[in-house]
Amino acid sequence: ITDISMNLCVLSDTIRRHFRNGARFAARISFVEERTPSGTFGGVCKQILGERARAVGEDDQSDRPPEFAGSTVIVPSGDIVTNFSAELLEEMYHIHRSVGAALTVVLVPVPWERRADYGTVVLDSPEQRSGMISKSARIREFREKDPDSPSNLNNASIYMIEKELLQELDPLRTEARLGLDRPFYDFGKHVFPAMLGNYPSVQLDRDYPLWGIQYDGKWFDVGQKRDYIRVNEYLLDGELDISLPYQKLVWGYLGNNVSIDFDRVTIRPPVVLGNDCVVERGAVLGPYAVIGDGWVVETGACVRHSVLWQRYPFFDDEGNEIPVQERRMVDRHEIRKGVTVEGSIVVGGAISRDVRHQTVDLEEDGRLTILPIDHVPQEARP
Repeated sequence: ITDISMNLCVLSDTIRRHFRNGARFAARISFVEERTPSGTFGGVCKQILGERARAVGEDDQSDRPPEFAGSTVIVPSGDIVTNFSAELLEEMYHIHRSVGAALTVVLVPVPWERRADYGTVVLDSPEQRSGMISKSARIREFREKDPDSPSNLNNASIYMIEKELLQELDPLRTEARLGLDRPFYDFGKHVFPAMLGNYPSVQLDRDYPLWGIQYDGKWFDVGQKRDYIRVNEYLLDGELDISLPYQKLVWGYLGNNVSIDFDRVTIRPPVVLGNDCVVERGAVLGPYAVIGDGWVVETGACVRHSVLWQRYPFFDDEGNEIPVQERRMVDRHEIRKGVTVEGSIVVGGAISRDVRHQTVDLEEDGRLTILPIDHVPQEARP
């Protein structure tokens, strides 16, 4: 795979600086800037069809890559972590082509009690297979976040799509916003129902088969905060194929320029301790503590089953980037004396009281916002 396109919005400059044109990865990388969000479907259309994709709302056609010259597109979402390998992509491609599918979806089983968190799929007489792809069949029904779905097979957000399907559906595309009479911008809400004949305002010219394959390996949606913590735990247990830029030791991973007296600190493996950290005597790290670069863990503090982020560039309300070095005064990155952090995600700040099963966000002026780990914003989203 050498032709790659990325759909960008938040931290777009950071991502561009890292990947550039893809030459050092032996690939050709292009970007689409989502100044006005166009939904999962809209982003893919702009990436694949280029300037031929429909201009919608305030859409800027000047920032489009050339039209994709191939016929089959692999579309993974950016907020998933999985061991779905290159070999499995080849197997998926073989299935996709052999059955004549227009769009093939990777499916993973989720706990039955979490069906309301995901889009689930009902397969039509699935073929049993050996290996990590255990089932293959045409999709008969798709339910978006239905707690009473008869299936626990979740849309894993890895698609294989024929370009001609995108060309057929692109003229129907709308803005990604609430209040539209005939919205059409999302794969789960609009594209899948249209392909299944369940979207009244859309009549396709011909049958476009929607196919599903069940994957029985590791898969996580890191948009779910508890799953984000679990991903880090699986990584430390060696169950995810992700390399870390730190020294591997018997208790975990150690960065450079770390100030720590191992005789006076308790480490309960596994632990990640990033670059430029200071750990004072009497501190307890782990199990499953992921401590990013630049943190100070003071005397008697304890961090376990949690992730502490390293500093990152910040963007103000006008979109201006505030570099990492300018963030140090408001983002102290300190776990104060005797404080316990457990089952939490901490973006930054000076943590002066216990944090258990919470998220700690850092505002531009250094104020902290602390919310339960399971908090979900109540405002409506398109």
